[in-house]
Amino acid sequence: MVKPFIMGSDSAKNFLEIGIKILSEGKNALDAVEQTCKAVESNQDDHGVGLGGIPNLAGEVTLDASIMCGRTLNAGAVAHVRDYLHVISIARRVMEESPHVLLVGDGAELFAEHLGFEKTKLLTPYAEEFYNAFKEKRLHELGPEFDLDKGYLRADEQDYDINKWFERLEPHMRGTVDVMAFDINQNIATGVTTSGTYLKLPGRVGDSPIIGAGNYCDNRYGAACCTGTGELAIRNGSARAVVVYMKTGMSPTEACEESMKEIQEIVEKPSMNVIAFNSLGETGGASTHREIPYYYMNIDSQRVETRKGSWVKK
Repeated sequence: MVKPFIMGSDSAKNFLEIGIKILSEGKNALDAVEQTCKAVESNQDDHGVGLGGIPNLAGEVTLDASIMCGRTLNAGAVAHVRDYLHVISIARRVMEESPHVLLVGDGAELFAEHLGFEKTKLLTPYAEEFYNAFKEKRLHELGPEFDLDKGYLRADEQDYDINKWFERLEPHMRGTVDVMAFDINQNIATGVTTSGTYLKLPGRVGDSPIIGAGNYCDNRYGAACCTGTGELAIRNGSARAVVVYMKTGMSPTEACEESMKEIQEIVEKPSMNVIAFNSLGETGGASTHREIPYYYMNIDSQRVETRKGSWVKK
């Protein structure tokens, strides 16, 4: 019998103990996933998730999230949500208290208001200064606390091209948290929450709230979640593809590698990552551009364990 465990992407590293405590108390995987994601959403030092997320080109912070139950294959998701912090919890309520899977924009916000979720100002001083510097063409002047290489944006600022802008900015895009749990009843849950691509076009939604693209789980086979360029995960249905590959007998690592090979076939220089585990509790991960770290704890762990996924090269 597999011991209850939790795993997640970079942003989850410092918060997995919250989820493992829930699992250690015999509670379910959905609770562990939701509470771990909420902790990341509240961390204003993470500029790709929740509070402190970098706004879109219109200066608005908009959040996306999804959650899925591997026992029932029920799922809930929200996208383009403004002024509400814990979108992972709103997504869970969509799953459990509505006939729908995905609510977006004004509708998602109305749903949250109806359920009594508290409004929150999401734009932090850091994110506001980042946005103002972009708007005023002085991003190159920001100090080291903004984690940008001085001067690397200068050419783009002088001759603005949105595709080149995203290409240059992409290495600095961190965030989107994946959290995946396996509980005492051998049930699986997954959750993804994000503020999306830095300075994205207004209305842009990535893979995080798209079931089958950024998030998927099935008790019979396993779970997978993605980070990186969400458009690629949407085009390839990456998360469900990984679970289907595990259904055919591939290990989690093999399944993740296969999905990244698919990405490599359609894009010259992709930036995609996926992490997964199967119904036996085996874990894996793969990336198109690095040796991806992911983080793991089971109920006997004394500390968070760093595991490495493979780098799939052309």
